Amino acid sequence: MKLLHVTLLALGMASVSCDRGPQGQPAENTEGRVQWIDPKTIQPGPIRRDTLSDEQMARIRALQEVFVELDGQTVEQWVDSFKRDVDPDRELQIWERMAKAYRAYCDGKQLSVAAKNDVYGVVLLRSMASEKEVLERVNLTELSRDDAITVMRGF
Repeated sequence: MKLLHVTLLALGMASVSCDRGPQGQPAENTEGRVQWIDPKTIQPGPIRRDTLSDEQMARIRALQEVFVELDGQTVEQWVDSFKRDVDPDRELQIWERMAKAYRAYCDGKQLSVAAKNDVYGVVLLRSMASEKEVLERVNLTELSRDDAITVMRGF
């Protein structure tokens, strides 16, 4: 998804692709199937659909509201990205799980933007990689390793 790759680039992380298991989770045994690439080489895929359903649009607006402080993407940019997805409902489910984990950790806490970016980076990477790989790859500025593990428990 274009949005995902743009976000990874903004967070200074490489993109990853891996096989997905049930409900869009990364496959448990991703050894040999995870590939980290240079984010500068990522190109957006083609537009695969002209429109999205009203339900999909509502879900996208809700996600954009959760993450706008961190990624700065407009609703139109989110919609454009989901129009490029092979399976937008599956991607929406992944992003909704990310939003749930993000809110589960952040709600009720007075976190700096840097700390929120750390949480975002953790849930973004966890949507594609194992917990072990996330801990190896994530660049935390405010959160501790234990905090990152707590964030991933919400995923």
